[in-house]
Amino acid sequence: MSDILIINGSARLNGNTQKYISKLTQEMAFDQINLLEHYFLPYNYENQYPSEDRFETFAKEILYHKHLIFATPVYWYTMSGRMKNLFDRLTDWVTLNKEVGRNLKGKTVQLIAVGTDADLPDGFTTPFFMTANYMEMDYKGHVYFNSDAKITEEELAGIRESFFSFISA
Repeated sequence: MSDILIINGSARLNGNTQKYISKLTQEMAFDQINLLEHYFLPYNYENQYPSEDRFETFAKEILYHKHLIFATPVYWYTMSGRMKNLFDRLTDWVTLNKEVGRNLKGKTVQLIAVGTDADLPDGFTTPFFMTANYMEMDYKGHVYFNSDAKITEEELAGIRESFFSFISA
């Protein structure tokens, strides 16, 4: 098991988000979860979920890794709906299962965002940074890929080196 877990929030398993995950992590060891492949419902205040809801089983995988990388396409100027559901369900870990939520403390968090605009929309990173801060995780930044722009191998190598600079080999 790798120290790095990438959580892909795309609605397509082999879309642009996966393409840039693969480019960025060439020759690196990491584990990946695709939210598309996991069934869990949005958060509800009653904390009543059907037995088919697999959030707890799925999300506990997060606890086994030191470095969490959230990867999401930019949908309507924000994270994907699947990613938002995951973030909302973290509420379960600060209300019902606090002992589980406390285990997130000290983990590092990063963001890979992929879109078609020239720049990442203002405020896009706020939920990632603020959630990490609230859960006492260390937000290490983000990288944005414009899927309409070409990127050279040299540029990609520089981005890779910078993005993973804090992770010891």
